[in-house]
Formats: sequence, structure tokens, C-alpha cells
Amino acid sequence: MEENKVTLDLSKLSMPNMEFVVYIVALIVAAIVITASDTLTIASWFQFYLITTAIYILSRGIAKAHNVTE
Repeated sequence: MEENKVTLDLSKLSMPNMEFVVYIVALIVAAIVITASDTLTIASWFQFYLITTAIYILSRGIAKAHNVTE
């Protein structure tokens, strides 16, 4: 009887691309700035989050479209 072994091969895990790292860092920095600010509110962070996410998704779409071969 064959046993099913589950192994974790770390060499096959893909690292996040640099755009994703910059996106996450920008959101964290914005959260820190808004927490320290007296005039900015959570609505300001959410608006920044929406705009940043839209730009990130657009940039990934452009990057994927650039690599398409027919």
C-alpha cells in the first residue's frame, strides 16, 4: 500500500514581484502616516488604498499583456 506523503519544496515557491512589495510598503507607510496625523482620517487611507490598488492592478495587467505571445 502506497502512502501519500506531503512535502514542502521551498525551492518551487515563487517570490513576490517588486511591484507587490512596493504596493504593500506604500500601504503600510500610508497607515503609519494617517495614524500619526491629526487631520487625516481612515477615509483618507481608504481612498489611498483604492487608488493604489487600481494602479497596481493596471500595472500588472500591462505587464501581463506585454508578455503575451501569439
